Formats: sequence, structure tokens, C-alpha cells
Amino acid sequence: MKILELPINQFIKVAKDDNNLVLKLTQEIQNHVGSIHAGAQFVLAESASGVYLSELFPDLKDRVIPLLRESNIKYKKPALDTLRAYVEVEPNELERFKEQFLKKSRGTIKVTVKLKDCDANITAIATFSWIILKI
Repeated sequence: MKILELPINQFIKVAKDDNNLVLKLTQEIQNHVGSIHAGAQFVLAESASGVYLSELFPDLKDRVIPLLRESNIKYKKPALDTLRAYVEVEPNELERFKEQFLKKSRGTIKVTVKLKDCDANITAIATFSWIILKI
């Protein structure tokens, strides 16, 4: 696994395996009850949404600037071990974004991220609304 390059990801050690971003429970990101801190889970989910978009639109690399506009996260159970981020975009959301971007050279897109532990329990579900602007 390779640690992502952004300083916040290096600090909490968000890594990328073959398909997902991963965050291991360490003392540095542990909260007062022994689980992964909510802030670290948020960073994992937000980073996963951004990486997913860059992989979804490789032809836009170096031609756009993505900016997070809005986020929502619901924590469902304590994260007591390694987490993996699973990302998806609804097909109609993807088509809407493509049409909007072609017309206006910018567009918004909503990404959903589920954080799951090693037993496939969902510890958090997050949505991120991005605006992507043509440079």
C-alpha cells in the first residue's frame, strides 16, 4: 500500500491498495473511546471521493480544479480496526454532470462513500458535493 501524498493523508496515514483507500487504527488517530477518530474517518471518506473522481475523469486531469462544496457524514458504529472506503456515483448523477460540464465548462457532482471495517460493517456513510471548474 502507498500512503497518499497530501500532507493530511500522510499525517493520518491514508493509504491506497489496489482498489480502495485504507486507514488503519493507530494510536495517533485513536479517540477517547479507542476507535478511529471521527475527523480521521472524514478525511478518509473525503480523500476517497476526490481520488475516485480523478480516476473517473482521467481526461480532465490538469484541465480542471475540483473544489468540495458540501459534505454530510453519518457515523453508524465505532471503527475499531482498519477501514476501507467504497465510493460510488449514481449513473444519472454522472450523466447530469457530463452534460452540465460540456455546456458550462463547470459542473457539480455528488459522490457517496461508505466506510467499512474488516468485517464489512459500515462505520460511516458520507456524501460529498464537488464543483469541478475548467481551468
